Amino acid sequence: MRKYYLSWSILVIGIIGVAYGSHLLFYHASKGEGLFVPGLILLLFGIVFLIPSIAANIYYVLKKRKEFAASIEEKQKEIEEKKEKEEPTPAIKPKEEKVEMVQHRREERPAYTPRPEREVEVPSRPSYSTSYVKKVGYGPVLRVCGPQIVDMRSNTYYRIEGNIVKEDGGGPRFEIRGNQIRDIYGSFLYEISGSNINKVCGGFYASISGSYITLYDLSEKYEMTDDLSKKQILAVAALLFGRY
Repeated sequence: MRKYYLSWSILVIGIIGVAYGSHLLFYHASKGEGLFVPGLILLLFGIVFLIPSIAANIYYVLKKRKEFAASIEEKQKEIEEKKEKEEPTPAIKPKEEKVEMVQHRREERPAYTPRPEREVEVPSRPSYSTSYVKKVGYGPVLRVCGPQIVDMRSNTYYRIEGNIVKEDGGGPRFEIRGNQIRDIYGSFLYEISGSNINKVCGGFYASISGSYITLYDLSEKYEMTDDLSKKQILAVAALLFGRY
């Protein structure tokens, strides 16, 4: 360790000698005084100290790296030797249980004739067609499959159960009353009147024309890929346009 600090001290002295000697030479040369001998001597003195010190430090660093790599190899060899010495523990075989044979008397029983099995009719689940509500110029935003509605923007699932629209994992969200839908904890939101979707407290909001729902100011337009029921359209309107 002392040799290491000594080499670095010599390196620092050499750097100072080279730097200060070069400075003196340039300084006096710029004044036209010619070669400044003390500066030259100091420069040579610094070079003499600098070159061996750099070589010694490089050698020291390379030596340390080599020793570190050798120590890692030794550790790996020790680990491999320990693994080879470890023998796998023999598997313990379970004891075989002695099974005693017991003789039973055979009792005469009347012949049994199996009854013919009746076919049980299992009611099939109703199949629903999948419809998408697409925002024109944007893509699908809702997926409707029977009573289930998926908000594809947030990957949230809703289900229409009777007159209640429930969020999966979140409880009731909306209630449908006739041709109106309201927030389960608030006021009425939207209603269907003919081919219009109106705000219950606000008047005309959107129109239904064929398979399209168009906002009153034409700023948004949605396409339904299949016919939806009145309950489905009310739930779609509440999810598309939200509360107000």
